Amino acid sequence: MAEHMNRTLLEKVWCMLSNAGLGKEFWAEAITYACHLINRLPSAAIDGKTPFEKWYLKHVVDYDSFHVFGSIAYYHVTESKLDPRAKKTIFMGITSGVKGYRLRCPMTKKVICNREVTFDESAMVNKVTEDTKQNEGVSKQV
Repeated sequence: MAEHMNRTLLEKVWCMLSNAGLGKEFWAEAITYACHLINRLPSAAIDGKTPFEKWYLKHVVDYDSFHVFGSIAYYHVTESKLDPRAKKTIFMGITSGVKGYRLRCPMTKKVICNREVTFDESAMVNKVTEDTKQNEGVSKQV
């Protein structure tokens, strides 16, 4: 069973990194978020309950906190009056033990945690669908 779960996690990580267009260096962030999702989504093996619910005997799942891994996120900044009010980052997952999201800033190449985040998941989804359309066009030509 452990080997099956490892394979399931690995397949989810491949999909998440591929969909986000991120490299292998983000595998740890992706596997942490994949594990978080698996533990908080219903499973048919345990009568539609979540592993979290079975382990802790309480139903505490906030589906609004689930977001697309690698999507564009803007976090609130209050540095000065003339600076922008939000900075663009990439969503990397959820912090454990603290309410907040893990975000990677492409400018500084650092991971930060913040609670005040606005997500733009459509930007990444549109990028993927455009790439898919281009690949389909190339395969039809061949």
